[in-house]
Amino acid sequence: MTGSSRGVGRGLVEALLGEGDYVYGCSRSGQQLIEHERYRHVLLDVANEAAVRTMLNGIVTTHGRLDVVVNNAGVSSSRLGLLTPASDFMNVLEANLVGAFIVMRESIRLMKRTKFGRIINFSSINVPLASIGGASYNASKAALENLCITLSRECASDDITINCVGLSLVGESGMVDALPQEALAAKQQQLIKPALLSVRDVLHAVNFFASPNARNITGQTIYFGGVS
Repeated sequence: MTGSSRGVGRGLVEALLGEGDYVYGCSRSGQQLIEHERYRHVLLDVANEAAVRTMLNGIVTTHGRLDVVVNNAGVSSSRLGLLTPASDFMNVLEANLVGAFIVMRESIRLMKRTKFGRIINFSSINVPLASIGGASYNASKAALENLCITLSRECASDDITINCVGLSLVGESGMVDALPQEALAAKQQQLIKPALLSVRDVLHAVNFFASPNARNITGQTIYFGGVS
């Protein structure tokens, strides 16, 4: 689980531990980390190839295999495109796209050894909504979705699936706190199902993509909220 120190990532780690899973997490910060006998945390930037490779190889060395990877790490940006410096745009792409690519590439290499794996990436309803003020964020997530399709084709001969979950607004994750009430209401008005998500809702989607029932589903994005 990348980006597991706070928000949705942390909530998912706690839920997965509650289901009896052994979980590895990583993040750039190490504040208030989860302490559990089945949890290990690594401090790293997902855009650091060497660090990601070391972490994933360590998992396989310890446990013999790598089964499920959840790409949650990322940064958001709220700024009109015309006011976005190229440096800010590149920072968002590095975290949301390049970092996710590195994690997927290194994971696939290890999963091919056992010819099994499930990779689940977090995208956003902001891709189909093309929300104003999210030029860099929306572009990074749209590119991530297309990348998943391409990589799915490249490992189609193995039992490795790569899918995306398009999150809407998740309550109690810090996601909503950053939005003014007017912006929150405007976004909810665009959704068929505007209610805030819980971490359990997100976990259900993750568990579905990781389950044997989804073995023939790959290169897909499922959006919460009823986005059309």
